[in-house]
Amino acid sequence: MPFVYGLVILVLSVNAVLGIPKIVSLVQAKINPPAIPNNLVLGEHLVATASAAPVVYLPISKNIPPPTLTANAALVEDLNHHFLLYVKDPAKRVPIASTTKIMTALIATEYYQADDILTVTPEASVSGSAMGLQLNEKISFINVLYGMLLNSGNDAAFTLAANYPGGVSAFVDAMNEKATQMNLTNTHFDNPAGFDSPQHYSSAADLAKIAESLTQNSLLSKIVATKEMTVYSVDYSVAHQLKNLNILLDLPGVKGIKTGYTPAAKENFVGLIKRDNQTILTVVLGSDDRFGETENLFDWTFNNFVFQ
Repeated sequence: MPFVYGLVILVLSVNAVLGIPKIVSLVQAKINPPAIPNNLVLGEHLVATASAAPVVYLPISKNIPPPTLTANAALVEDLNHHFLLYVKDPAKRVPIASTTKIMTALIATEYYQADDILTVTPEASVSGSAMGLQLNEKISFINVLYGMLLNSGNDAAFTLAANYPGGVSAFVDAMNEKATQMNLTNTHFDNPAGFDSPQHYSSAADLAKIAESLTQNSLLSKIVATKEMTVYSVDYSVAHQLKNLNILLDLPGVKGIKTGYTPAAKENFVGLIKRDNQTILTVVLGSDDRFGETENLFDWTFNNFVFQ
């Protein structure tokens, strides 16, 4: 960082000498979250990279205070520029409940094809939210995926894991291997659904990276933006009425992504909104009002920042 500060001083000095009217602020386009203070609002006029590279204009803050959050950790990221606009304890390790299923979906889509047929096994007989799978039911992968991401079905998550080569334990190993590949230093999984465990946690910064990977997958992006649908077993003997738990999909521009709740994790939500050609990702973890606080972050972001 001293090198960056030195560059800033040099640029300001040159500007002063040459009488250049517009000051250039040199900032990091990608920031190491642990180095960011709590409740920090970020945003600069522009970023200068290499001399031959074009100038990238970043959002300009109007200095409107961010909303007060009950969340233990939170984050707002401008995905257009991969730039953090607001953070609160972004590196803090916390339970993440069913937002875990974002990673579950990533691992599953790397292995299964849409029309692969899965069998519902005893491992799917777990508590909590469900899509209503029945023991020994045959159902396509794509339908199970919808049931996991809309209804937040724990039975769906364990069905995906149980049908994976090596079963649930191998699937969870693949989740952790993916976390290592993505350099998620504050993330570890011990189940595919998000049940509370001392060995199951992530951070707002890490979860934002996982969610951004989901946004790069067209199938998953379509699913998390779906409000409701009906899916069937292979023989059409079982129907599953699915409804997305994300009530913010009723707001203009909201495209996902995933809810989560357990008593230990409290209310969690990873949100995605596209408005005025901007794509904004939010993470709210350990909240008393995940939807209200996310909506406040959406409104504050577009009221506070000028996007160029």
